[in-house]
Formats: sequence, structure tokens, C-alpha cells
Amino acid sequence: MRQDGFHCGDCGSPGVSIPHTLSDASVVSCANCGLSLGSWAEYRRRVDQVLMAEQARKARRVIVADPVCTALL
Repeated sequence: MRQDGFHCGDCGSPGVSIPHTLSDASVVSCANCGLSLGSWAEYRRRVDQVLMAEQARKARRVIVADPVCTALL
């Protein structure tokens, strides 16, 4: 994944593919090329880190409605 945490390091796609049944160990992969992006738990942590970094740069609170995010709840 690129530094922003959302794009595939191989093809640059921001799309992800997740299994229908999720557990912390489920594998998240690039929706374009299929590269493994890590476990669901790891992916959620990266999303949290990106959102927290964005929050630190903003004067106003970032509001996130996506259930993936847990850091700002």
C-alpha cells in the first residue's frame, strides 16, 4: 500500500476486495490486481491511522460514517 494507506503498492488502485464473511484474520486484497493487502484487522488499523493523521491536520473534527473506522469514535 502507498503511504496514504489506501492505494495498492503494485497497481495504484484504491479499490479493495473483502470477503463476505469478515473476521480479523480475513484477507483484504486489491480489487484490481488481487495483491494481498493484509488482514481485515491490519487494514482497519491503517484506515484508523490515516484518519487520525488527517484529523491532526484539520482545525475541525473529521466526521466519519464508515463502519471500518474505529479510531475517531
